[in-house]
Amino acid sequence: MFLGGVRNFGKFWSEHEPYCCFFFSLIISLILTPIVRRIMLRLDVLSIPTESRWHRSPIALMGGIAIFISFLLSALLGVELKREILVILLGGCAAFALGAWDDIYGTRPKLKFVLQVFIASGVAYSGVVSKILPHSWMNIFLTVFWIVGLMNALNLLDNMDGLSSGITIIAALAIFVLTIQKGKTNTALLCLSLAGSCLGFLRYNFNPAKIFMGDCGSLFLGYMLAVLAVHGGWQSSSSIVVTFLSPVLILGVAIFDTTLVTILRLMKGKMPWQGGRDHSSHRLVHVLHGSERGAVLSLYGLGSITGVLGFTVTRFDSLTAVFITFAMLLGMVILGLRLAKVEDCKSD
Repeated sequence: MFLGGVRNFGKFWSEHEPYCCFFFSLIISLILTPIVRRIMLRLDVLSIPTESRWHRSPIALMGGIAIFISFLLSALLGVELKREILVILLGGCAAFALGAWDDIYGTRPKLKFVLQVFIASGVAYSGVVSKILPHSWMNIFLTVFWIVGLMNALNLLDNMDGLSSGITIIAALAIFVLTIQKGKTNTALLCLSLAGSCLGFLRYNFNPAKIFMGDCGSLFLGYMLAVLAVHGGWQSSSSIVVTFLSPVLILGVAIFDTTLVTILRLMKGKMPWQGGRDHSSHRLVHVLHGSERGAVLSLYGLGSITGVLGFTVTRFDSLTAVFITFAMLLGMVILGLRLAKVEDCKSD
């Protein structure tokens, strides 16, 4: 009877693979997140409010454990484990481990950066690399820069309840559409597994958050979005401009926030990795008269627009794609200039 049930489950999974990957990771994440929260509260692993943080009271940390486990289980069950998929998953384990170490023991920014470069380089040299540029060293450099940049971008974006996890869901679904268009089935299933695990976590992370993902979550999500975009998007050089711009648009919100914060902090003589209440989300709260949910939902809306543009530009010629990207970039510059006029915000 047991073996018959397993066979029936396997048959059902194979017939409904995309749905199973998404809903399996969603259900596991919904179950695991409150368990992880209770464990972190018992172990006193908390995010303590400071002058540079937005939240007002101690919140359980390392909810990224639930995201990571639910994603990994779904991927191992539902995705064909080819060499490149195994490289992606091993790199994800390394990114998660780096973030977990930082959550528990703390890591100096320079060492953290070096280890991120090491992880990204290992993935690129193992075959998960851009193929849109004419020389292999250019593709490796682009891949490493992209992975490290997105890991830090999602880490910086994780500054308000539900923001990083929600943006990841939107971006993962956009990359899913992009990869389906390109016939990358395994990569598409990974996207659905990632979206499901984040949606389950978002149930407990949306305002008012009961748990934060921590660096183990944000570094893992940044890594996964970056490599999924590389493996599912940057694999064709038929139109370098369109192929390059598509993932950039999809991940536009994370890139926008990181760029805005980096420029404004450098202008004030601060290092970009220093904490602060000066992100686009914090400034939007001020613009929206104190509505944290409104700020997060506004960035969800922006992410949805850039996500849709990201996979639709692949249907256009290079000139049209550049025009669309330029128009989107101009809109973000105007938004950035508006937000730059808002002073660093307070959470009280």
